[in-house]
Amino acid sequence: HRPSPASLPSAAAGIPRHPSACHMASASSSSPPQQQPSEYVHLADSPPDGARVHEGLGRRALWTRATLFGSSLLGVSLLLVTLTSNGGPGLRSGVPSAGEELMPLSLEAMTSEPRSPDANRPPPVFHITAASPYEAGVQHGRLAGERIRGWMASAEMRKLAAWVATPGGKEALEQLKKDNTEAFPEYVEEMHGIAHGAGVSVDQVWCANMLNELENLMSQERNPLGHCSDIFAVSSGVFVQGHNDDWSTAVMPYWYILSYENVPGFADCAGVTYPAASVGWAPTWNRHGIFSTQNSLSPTRSRPWGLACAFAQRKAVCPARNMDEVIKGLSVGGWSEGAAMNVLDIRGRRMANIELYEDRHSVVEITEAMGNYSHFNEYKHLQKADGHPIDDPSTFVTDYRQGEVDRHPAPRSADDVRARLSDNWVFRPDARVASLLVDGLSGDMMLWCCGVRPSGRPAYRWNLFQFFGAR
Repeated sequence: HRPSPASLPSAAAGIPRHPSACHMASASSSSPPQQQPSEYVHLADSPPDGARVHEGLGRRALWTRATLFGSSLLGVSLLLVTLTSNGGPGLRSGVPSAGEELMPLSLEAMTSEPRSPDANRPPPVFHITAASPYEAGVQHGRLAGERIRGWMASAEMRKLAAWVATPGGKEALEQLKKDNTEAFPEYVEEMHGIAHGAGVSVDQVWCANMLNELENLMSQERNPLGHCSDIFAVSSGVFVQGHNDDWSTAVMPYWYILSYENVPGFADCAGVTYPAASVGWAPTWNRHGIFSTQNSLSPTRSRPWGLACAFAQRKAVCPARNMDEVIKGLSVGGWSEGAAMNVLDIRGRRMANIELYEDRHSVVEITEAMGNYSHFNEYKHLQKADGHPIDDPSTFVTDYRQGEVDRHPAPRSADDVRARLSDNWVFRPDARVASLLVDGLSGDMMLWCCGVRPSGRPAYRWNLFQFFGAR
């Protein structure tokens, strides 16, 4: 099904890369105020006063225990919600029939500016259980609808919508949709549900999931600097991975944490989620003790067909039981562009960095003999088949993160990793969306956001062995 060279859009010969998904060039802003610790614990069969239950889902809401370290001025700022379908109105299995009208497939501008959630509050956590991928998508879309609609109305998404309406952009979008529909039909079913639940078009959801690929093809400019950062530490009694997930101030009010559990066709999986996007694109964890993050990379050329990284990463990470299964899933080839995946196998006591580009991949396993490792947004160990760099090394001359981390002694503890992620040359207050640190010996994970550096108090703390319900 690959297009012939003559049929490809003008981008076919290869387009210089534009940074995206861990992600985009940032807008400048001042840091939000640091939060003070507080704790909220609620156990009840119904939501507490002031909580809003989304109507029309035909399900019951089970409010479960959540521990939140947030601002003491915010009061109750988060509810941990589990949704279970009971066959009520508005939820149907399968994608809509051909004659059913939900939302148009064209990308249309929003007619009104949605309310913007408070970027200074920790994001909501949505736990979803459903009878099908489509129903899971509907719940996802309804729970996160305000955030999804707000992001679709952003300048970045409007710019992308304008580009995919051009002949070259439309051709690239349609080819990427075709390739990824063939490879991941269950995700397409889910995306129809997200569109229905959120009240946006299916193509808008496609674009939200293929931002890496589409924006790389759209832009003639490359600015790969200053995006995500990963620090590893492994030695006797230490097994830690830390990550800064960077994008821009524009997306900060709209992200959330999403968990799918007991959804037919989907492995139990959770992670940081950008509006309408797939679990697996950003920091992700599964019930088998696999944790992953992505660093966007900067190949000098991208192809307007192939697998989207968000879907390929999810397919590899979410069902994996060990490091070998993750690597096998990521190395299938056929990617539209590339990425660097940082993976922690808690049960297997293994950690690795996997660089990918189109049909090639390279694995560096971080061992106790190495002691530590770091990765930012430059290809470090994968090259083209002819031995030439995949990206342009000259573009990283002014990216001081690697040099700054190398200047310090090798991290030998979780506190050392937190300090490196908080370093002024690594931490970007105008771009950092979330920071995460996983202690692979205990399974404990901490998440920071909302202006607080990893050296401060986390917004959330979970144990990955206890995050998902028992089976």
